[in-house]
Amino acid sequence: MKMQFLFIVFIFATSACFSQQGFEQQKIRILPESSLNITGDTNISKFNCEFNASLLQGKQTVQLYKSGQNINFKDAVLLLRNEGFDCGNRAINKDFHALMQTEKYPSIKLELKKAVLKDDGDAVARIIIYMAGKRKSYEVPVEIISCPTPNFKGLLQLNINDFELEPPRKLFGLIVIKEEIEINFNLITKPI
Repeated sequence: MKMQFLFIVFIFATSACFSQQGFEQQKIRILPESSLNITGDTNISKFNCEFNASLLQGKQTVQLYKSGQNINFKDAVLLLRNEGFDCGNRAINKDFHALMQTEKYPSIKLELKKAVLKDDGDAVARIIIYMAGKRKSYEVPVEIISCPTPNFKGLLQLNINDFELEPPRKLFGLIVIKEEIEINFNLITKPI
């Protein structure tokens, strides 16, 4: 399973292997201490759906090309199975799967296209998110925390209307999920 796309970039952004020109293949492993979650609000409370970090484990080969501060990626894809998210209880999990149309679209696909390194050592990644049969491009700021074991943190805010998702309503429409959600990640990686 290709589970390491978005966060893979940042290992390479800080490594010395970029002294050569042309596409290179790199391998990494995401460590189990990593986390990824989706948070949002309803009109009465907040919710948090955590992705099972053990599903992020494994190794991935990524092709990349560095030119100055820009890193371009080829076939850098991360698939997040919707069933890997746990929202804390069965009813909220059911609502999450209804929102994501899990039966028809069982995964969220993230494709990393490019990363631009900033002078402060952090980066901005350009990604395409495929969700519920729709696609949308985003720029995500990423904080690069440490070396030699890179730790990458980021937050992406998005609107579920961008993907034409219809939030479930509860109690005859009295409880409504708000349109803005956040994807938070803290990825701890290891080159292999």
